[in-house]
Amino acid sequence: MADTTDWMRLDARGPEAEPVDLRTDLPHSARMYDYWLGGKTNFAPDRTLGEMFEQQIPSIRTMARENRRFLGRAVRYLAGEVGIRQFLDIGTGIPTEGNTHEVAQAVAPESRVVYVDNDPIVLAHARALMAGGEHGRTAYIHADLCEPGKILADPVLAATLDLDQPVGLTLVAVLMLIADADDPWSLAGELMDALPSGSCVAVTHPGADFDPAAMARIAEAAGQGGMTLVPRTREQVARFFGDWELVEPGVVPVMGWRPDGEAPADPAAAYYWSGVARKP
Repeated sequence: MADTTDWMRLDARGPEAEPVDLRTDLPHSARMYDYWLGGKTNFAPDRTLGEMFEQQIPSIRTMARENRRFLGRAVRYLAGEVGIRQFLDIGTGIPTEGNTHEVAQAVAPESRVVYVDNDPIVLAHARALMAGGEHGRTAYIHADLCEPGKILADPVLAATLDLDQPVGLTLVAVLMLIADADDPWSLAGELMDALPSGSCVAVTHPGADFDPAAMARIAEAAGQGGMTLVPRTREQVARFFGDWELVEPGVVPVMGWRPDGEAPADPAAAYYWSGVARKP
C-alpha cells in the first residue's frame, strides 16, 4: 500500500473537529475496495463480505484494479488532453496508489482537487494527513452523494474550486451504492448541472449484463451485509451522462476505455461499464 502520510490536505477543517464513529463493525464499500487492492485499512466485516463477493466473482480483485486504472487514465486524459485543472472526486475511498490529485498534479502541478466520501475512516485520514502540494490544492469534504446540495454548498468546495471554470467530476464505482428508488440519475444530474460548459464527468459502474447471475448473487450478498449494491445495464449506465457529449469510445467495458498499450484480449473480463463525457 502506498504511503498515506501526505496524500491529502484538509484546507478548511481542522483535526479539532468532533470525533466520529468509524463503525468498523459494519462493512463499507471503500474498505472492501482497499481489501481487494491489497491495502491495510480494512476490518473483519469488510474482509468477510469481500470474500463473499470473491466467491461469486473470482476475478473481483482484478476488477478493482482495472477500475482504479481507469481512474488514472481518465484523470490523465482530462488534465492532459482536455486541460482541466480542477477535479471533484466523489467516493474517493481509502488512499492508495494513483489518487486523483497525484495523477492530475503529475500532469499539471497547479491542479486543485476536492475529495468527497462518507466513510468516517476516510475522514479520519483527512484530519491526520494535512500535508499539501507546493502548487496545487487538495481538500476533503465528509459528505454523501445522496445529498449533492450539501456537497455543492460546502465552504470547502467554494474555497478550493471555481465553478465558473471547467471541472472534472469523477463518479467511479460509487453510483452502484444508490438504489433505483433514490434516483441516482437525478443525484448525479444535480452535480452535473452545477458545473459549467467544458466540464467533464467520468463514470464507472458494475454491469448487470456481463454475468447477470453472478451480479445478482453479489447484490444479494451485499444486502445481507447491510449494503446497497445495484449492478446496472449499459443502457442504464449511459443515462448518467444525460445530454453531455460522450468522448470516444463511448460507454464501454472499463478495460476497453482508452487502454494503455495494446487493447486487452477480453475487455469484458472486468464487469464494469465506463465512460467520459463533456458538457457542451
